[in-house]
Amino acid sequence: MKITFIGVGDMGSHMVPHLAKAGYDVTVWDKVPAKMAAVAGDHVRTATSLEDAVTASKVIITSVMSDDVPALHIGTTETPGIVHYLQPGSTLIVTSTLDPRKITAIQAVMPTKTHLLDVPMIGGVKYAREAGLVLIAAGDKQAVADVTPILKTFGTVKYVGEQGNGAKLKLITNVAIMAAEAGIRETLDLLQMGPLKPVVIRALDESNPRPLKDSVADEVELDNATKDFVDLPIASAAMRRLQKAVDSVAGEAQFIDITNKNTALPEASKK
Repeated sequence: MKITFIGVGDMGSHMVPHLAKAGYDVTVWDKVPAKMAAVAGDHVRTATSLEDAVTASKVIITSVMSDDVPALHIGTTETPGIVHYLQPGSTLIVTSTLDPRKITAIQAVMPTKTHLLDVPMIGGVKYAREAGLVLIAAGDKQAVADVTPILKTFGTVKYVGEQGNGAKLKLITNVAIMAAEAGIRETLDLLQMGPLKPVVIRALDESNPRPLKDSVADEVELDNATKDFVDLPIASAAMRRLQKAVDSVAGEAQFIDITNKNTALPEASKK
């Protein structure tokens, strides 16, 4: 069976090999040629263009940063997006953490006889590498069932109902995860004795790298999606704190930098 995977960055580069190992013939596409070359091999070929990638199969999985989603999927006046190349019978699976309105916007321009599924993922690079992700699948129930064997190569699949529910539930999850990871550093030892132990383990896990800027992007999606109807002061504070951490170090800050106090604010560093 043929599958297209678009976006082979931190997560995608660890997900594509699972598809190849399972025997799927994978076509990959990324705007950075070196990233495509890094995953090419048995059962994995690099596309020559976005059109080549999308038309290569009828199951298209995308894994890109939230800011890149509209242009990649919907396109612009000058540059067509994925929806322009979808064949009848195709299923487009979006795994990014998104404001649900972006899912609605993509659905509005989907061709007839195609399916859009929003399937955000819980877990970081380590879980992608170990096929231990949790995929929150939403959309047409039969369409989800049809691609579940594919999604299971990445981990556990949870069906959560109608289209948009995946995006909503991922944002809700992020409220707890990001706020906790931004605010629990001074009491890690005590928290490991209680119900927040899994969050603490993630905070201390150097084998599961996650750039802080990616978490900031997820929090921005949450803030944009909710600001018109609910006030989330803890999540907003976490977003601002994570952005300060990103800005406080040279190079790319990781979550473990917060744990190690490499991104501590000046007043905290003196304590």
